[in-house]
Amino acid sequence: MIATVIASTHPWQALSAMLLVQVLVALANAAAPVLAPAVAPQLGLAPERIGLYAAVSYLCAAITGLHAGEGVARFGAMRLNQVALLACAAGALIAALAPASALLLAAACVGAGYGLVNPAAAAVLAHHAPARAQGVFFSVKQTGVPIGVGLAGMLLPLGLVLLGWQASVVALAALCVLVPVVLLPLVGRLEPPQPVQPVAPEGVRALVVRVWAAPVLRAMCLASTAYAVTQQVYVTFLVSWLHLEQGWSLAGAAGVLAGSQLLSVAARIGFGAWGDRAGDAGRVLAGVGLAMAIGLLALAAAAGTGAGASPVVAIGAALLCAATAMGWNGLFFGALAQRVPREDLARVSGATQFYTFAGGMLGPLIFGEAVRAGVAWSACYAAFALVPAAAAWWLARALNAPRNPPA
Repeated sequence: MIATVIASTHPWQALSAMLLVQVLVALANAAAPVLAPAVAPQLGLAPERIGLYAAVSYLCAAITGLHAGEGVARFGAMRLNQVALLACAAGALIAALAPASALLLAAACVGAGYGLVNPAAAAVLAHHAPARAQGVFFSVKQTGVPIGVGLAGMLLPLGLVLLGWQASVVALAALCVLVPVVLLPLVGRLEPPQPVQPVAPEGVRALVVRVWAAPVLRAMCLASTAYAVTQQVYVTFLVSWLHLEQGWSLAGAAGVLAGSQLLSVAARIGFGAWGDRAGDAGRVLAGVGLAMAIGLLALAAAAGTGAGASPVVAIGAALLCAATAMGWNGLFFGALAQRVPREDLARVSGATQFYTFAGGMLGPLIFGEAVRAGVAWSACYAAFALVPAAAAWWLARALNAPRNPPA
């Protein structure tokens, strides 16, 4: 157990450090979907099998996320962020240097690192962020996801041309090793103090059941599962759809993904501020789910025009999906912080993240296998639009239930 650390707060240093970590793990996680259309055939794989890679990554993220609260209590939130980056570095090195048969091991390592970051960062920001602006702080930190995805879309196709895909991925691994070293001077300053009366150890199964037993948290978990399905279907397959079905160049398709992330950065911050101002981020979260369904329907309409979809229509649909499917995560953690005691936030974040990553695992797998089986892209996108719509309705219903006590 870590000794008590000084209780002074450093909000901007904490936010900058957590944002940097989030950017890098998101970049590592997005590398495979961006490179898959060009690299998979070189490895003797169908590009659609990226869905299986994503499923393994998110399965491992769900497992490590469940244990992240225990890791925060035992090793510290800052140390856990460093471990997450090193796991992503290991995954990138395996992907670049090992045989193609080891790609799922690479996915497991990257996913393991990805699953640690949100609970560890939640513990850091819950201590350092101002109480009245926690939603904004969580949302700014979560902009690291679209920033990382955007950087993957911009840098990796360029690296593919200039260096080759293997050297580009090795360079990414080097970054994931360098940043933990850079963070070393901040570990003591930013580590949140342990509570005077530590929360009693709780088994993983008991924690997941406890979260599920609270009506509002249960609805939030279901919403996060559905929203993660939408988010990962968008990120994992947008480049493949534009490149393989619409005939765009890889650079052009990845550029759309990268450019769309600028809008999602603004959306994450805007949704977080809206949740703070509304006083109940959960209600805003439900509204975002409905908008998310409309975004997928827009992609379905664009895909339904066949291989000759207008670039304006395709880009417009991508932007709408980016603003909604990529904009909800910080709002979710802000809503969670409004309902969970600060000292328990890391553990509960890990438990809710289990449901989130279950969606991240199932969405790309089911979507990818449906496309491989010959189902039209438009039909897949339209069917998946039902998922966030149903979850948003369920969440709104739970929030409007009478006599609904805080979780």
